[in-house]
Amino acid sequence: MFITDWFRGLFNKDGTLSLDCYIGGVAGSVFYKELALQSSVSLIANSITRSEFLTYENGKEVRKINHYMLNVEANQNTSASVFWRNVVKNIIYKGECLVIMQDNKLYVADSFDKKEKVFYENVYSNIEINGYKLEESYSESKVLHFEWSNPDAKKLIDGLNAEYAKLIEISSRSYKRSKGKKGTLEIPADYPQTEDAQNDLQDLMDKRFKKYFEAEGDALIPLTDNLKYTERGSDKASKDTEGGREIRNFIDDIFDFTGIALRIPPQLLKGNVQDTSNAVNDFLTFCLNPFVKFITDELNRKMYGIKHYTQNTYVKCDTRNVKVVNLKDIANALDILTRIGAYTIDDSLKALGMEPLNTDWSRIRFMTKNYQPITEMLKGGD
Repeated sequence: MFITDWFRGLFNKDGTLSLDCYIGGVAGSVFYKELALQSSVSLIANSITRSEFLTYENGKEVRKINHYMLNVEANQNTSASVFWRNVVKNIIYKGECLVIMQDNKLYVADSFDKKEKVFYENVYSNIEINGYKLEESYSESKVLHFEWSNPDAKKLIDGLNAEYAKLIEISSRSYKRSKGKKGTLEIPADYPQTEDAQNDLQDLMDKRFKKYFEAEGDALIPLTDNLKYTERGSDKASKDTEGGREIRNFIDDIFDFTGIALRIPPQLLKGNVQDTSNAVNDFLTFCLNPFVKFITDELNRKMYGIKHYTQNTYVKCDTRNVKVVNLKDIANALDILTRIGAYTIDDSLKALGMEPLNTDWSRIRFMTKNYQPITEMLKGGD
């Protein structure tokens, strides 16, 4: 899920970058910055889709309209997975995202104006959704306004990219020069100085050599009048490899800085398989869990409020399914959690990504006889 093999496909086996993948100059740098940002959006959005928003009423898990909106269908035209991708994209690119709640449906706003207040609710106006402009203004309590705690990340990425654009442009020019054919044309001193001879020489330089240089396969060029062409390519192969690797290093830096700014382990963005497990753990700890925390905080503020929240009626995001684990790796842990009464059979099934049985016996908690209260131990005796 996290390994972007398609990105590694941009490069040859020797580490050089294929020119077919390079757009060139500053435009190419912008392309790679967008590639890094879009990879980040996809990584976070796909992880949220793999997660589940759990809804509770009076401490008991329920599946009603809020659960359906957040996990299946946000509105009549948008699935929950597409909805969360739009939310994540707006948050990363703009630092915030406005969602309109209407008739038990959620709509992402493309643009809006915000009037901030201190002792009263903020007001949102000039809201546009899919090209449709809303005439109504909305107060803070009537909308979901996801505001990122790291709003300057995009500015930092853009600033670094501006500097790397220059470096990539210089490297690409050098790379293209190293890929071009170079040589010397020896013209004898007794070469005819007639107009026809000079026109023929000019035609040779402008047209016939051009076709020779642009030929994709083997090519020959006939030379007359003792003209001699010598190809120059002594260290061309090594320079080609060095130039390609230099460009790739710059692109790696763009992905590294993007990952650092968004708190995503860079190896996940670049598709490196080394130490993936630890990278996923870091991603969950430092990026995804804090990300869904400020999302669920806003959901609980606006969709439930203090009265319901204090009565254990709320929503939370379960990110355990993001990391795919081997059954053997957690079998012993599930056994211990069941023996100490922390997990029921239904809890274990949900941890495995399976549907709970929802029976009386599957909701019973078990406790092994090997455990007893510490107060009993302090009494002494057998």
